Amino acid sequence: MTNKYLLSLLLATLFGSGSTLGGATDGATQTLYHGGDIITMEGETPAYVDVVVERGGKIVYAGSRAGVNRDFAGSTEEVDLQGMTLMPGFIEPHAHPVSIGAFILANDIVAPHEWRMPHHTYPGVSGKGNYLKAVKAVIDSKQSPDRTVMIWGYHKSWHGELSLAGLDGVTGDVPTIIWQRSTHEIYLNSAAARKYQIKRGDLAPEDDAQADWENYHFWERAYQMMKGTKLAPFFGDQEMLRRGMERISEVMLNNGLTAMAEPSFPNSVFDIEYQVLKEGTEKAGAYGIYLIAGFPEQFVRKMSNEDYEQRVDSFPANYDTRYIKFMPKQFKTFGDGAIYSLALQLREPFVNCKDCHAEWIIPPEMGEQIFSYWWDQGYKIHIHITGDKAYETYLDIVERAMQRNPRVDHRTTFHHVGLFDAALAQRTADLGVEISANPYYLWALADKYAATGMGAVRAQSMVALREFTERGVPVSLHSDFAMAPADPLLLAWVAINRQIASGAIVSPRQGISVFDAMKGITITAARTFGMDGEIGSIKAGKDATFTLLTQNPFKVAPITIKDIPVAGVVYKGEMKMKPLLRPGGDRDTRGCIGSAGFAWCEKTQTCERPWELAASRDFANTQPGFDLFCQNSP
Repeated sequence: MTNKYLLSLLLATLFGSGSTLGGATDGATQTLYHGGDIITMEGETPAYVDVVVERGGKIVYAGSRAGVNRDFAGSTEEVDLQGMTLMPGFIEPHAHPVSIGAFILANDIVAPHEWRMPHHTYPGVSGKGNYLKAVKAVIDSKQSPDRTVMIWGYHKSWHGELSLAGLDGVTGDVPTIIWQRSTHEIYLNSAAARKYQIKRGDLAPEDDAQADWENYHFWERAYQMMKGTKLAPFFGDQEMLRRGMERISEVMLNNGLTAMAEPSFPNSVFDIEYQVLKEGTEKAGAYGIYLIAGFPEQFVRKMSNEDYEQRVDSFPANYDTRYIKFMPKQFKTFGDGAIYSLALQLREPFVNCKDCHAEWIIPPEMGEQIFSYWWDQGYKIHIHITGDKAYETYLDIVERAMQRNPRVDHRTTFHHVGLFDAALAQRTADLGVEISANPYYLWALADKYAATGMGAVRAQSMVALREFTERGVPVSLHSDFAMAPADPLLLAWVAINRQIASGAIVSPRQGISVFDAMKGITITAARTFGMDGEIGSIKAGKDATFTLLTQNPFKVAPITIKDIPVAGVVYKGEMKMKPLLRPGGDRDTRGCIGSAGFAWCEKTQTCERPWELAASRDFANTQPGFDLFCQNSP
């Protein structure tokens, strides 16, 4: 029996009996979904249909029940959604499932904020002493003193300066790699430097400028070189990557993701990353991965543009599978440094941060040469940009390219876009540039960067997406996993509500509509990597790939969108359901996770931790205090 058939029986058992239309004559079957809100994400407003019919993994009909073809020669299995909401499958347009995501999930996390992963929940850690204590606890938990330990999540704004002496003091002779929160930097202890024979002279002079040898600290290009050369045995550990990839597949299902694009694949070793990705996607059978070649591999391989173009052009024919697709005629390049490193290029100076240093991953002159080559070859170009100075620099580069060699519908896409203003947004619209943004920057960084790095005005103006949507610029939402949780509803929630980690709402005028946010994780997300003709909306001819939700995002309070439980997914007609959410289980009927301390608050219309709500809303941290506040009285 197929998974679809087995799961159709499961749905029939759980949600009510199915029925069959037509006679089974030639063994052909189709599936008809009905009985819930079916949102197509076609058009400029939320559009609904009564039924969707899938056949052979494709949508053959989406419309009214009366319009269903009754002359189909095969059998029709009906799936009654029993009030659930069916949407186009959620899409992650920028993440790094193997080279970053799998590595983080296969190793350890000590980060400023809590991370709930399929296998473990890691508490947030602040303060230098607490950070070093947490690192020591990780080291002490290991069984083998010779096996390299990697810990992701360090950020000096929360954890203070990290020195070699301090790191050696808590790690001893256990080889340890600290992966900074941005994944654009690493710190090694002395044992790791010895193990991998890392020494002065390993880097070219132009890359050595992004290294602090006194502390074995490497960032941007120096980090990329170390990762791709001396540290390649560690970053290419297939056993580790496979373990992490299994957890990535759990994340995908848990959060309703049916597609993920990775710009700049690979980030380390092609054969290793590809094999792990191939095995992981085939085992899961529930999502597609779309890969875009880019600068990191070209840089480490030291290939010319012409040679690398020839290599890139060979990828689809040699490596595409049922679940993996290399995107032809697309290329990823880089502008400035990471926002999580406070290495972004800003038009105004850093605030209260004498040690902050703006960086270019690729200096602008070289960056323009790279951009111009791929532009002239007719490629869609993706660019990593975080600061407003870098944003302006690359708008200038696009403008000069348009003047020299005009292109229609070039769809050049700026990724991340931490800071920009209305004038830059208008130029973006005028030049036909598109946006894939990480709204989580605002939630995670606004509080801390208001005091250190940006100042309150800039920090609270990060990722001001309404500047784009009101000008008609296509905007997708991404996590850049693990720069944010790979959770589309969470990303949409931040973009809509602009709530930050402290609970405050900042620059609310820049919140985008629920519809634009939902587009950002469905049809516009597909557009970002050129697959909007096949996925991203519910339309005849497209893949039958859906996300099933227990509530309709358009019919709940926007502040609760992140808490809508995902029930499962359909991938090209194959259903994968999560365990049902039952009262008395880990989630209650509202979707609140009791074991994590959450309870429903009628007043805020979301799941809350009582002690956190008491601190942010200034009432007594007691059950009566919580009950009184949340009873929703005026």
